[in-house]
Amino acid sequence: MTNKYHTISEIVAAVYCEQKVVFDREHGDATPLTVRRKALHGTFEHQRFAQEGRTRAVIDKRCFIATSIYGIDAPQTNLLRTWRDSVLVKSRARRLFVFCYYRLSPFVVPMIDLSAWLKKLTRSCLNLFISRLGQK
Repeated sequence: MTNKYHTISEIVAAVYCEQKVVFDREHGDATPLTVRRKALHGTFEHQRFAQEGRTRAVIDKRCFIATSIYGIDAPQTNLLRTWRDSVLVKSRARRLFVFCYYRLSPFVVPMIDLSAWLKKLTRSCLNLFISRLGQK
């Protein structure tokens, strides 16, 4: 199995030292064992971090306001989660929005839950937003 990741040392060596690349190709890699161990550990940590990011995106069930309005596994809540995971996390500004949402919404939800009027208004706004998402 070939490794699809390259260590920074490999990249730097290829960019700044063509002679080392040629030497290694002709005579084998003479990198000390301690350096190889550290490079392998770095590669492993990179892969672990990448996998953790993919897994976290799949199992992230947070969607506080929609969960309060529709329920934790309601189709509307899942649609909003899918939209978050496929659209909102694609740019820095949108990720900032998600970050702010997760910081503020736990404080907003209790206020919504205490007011029937506010809950109805929030549901109407979310329904409108979800219907627009369905048209795209």
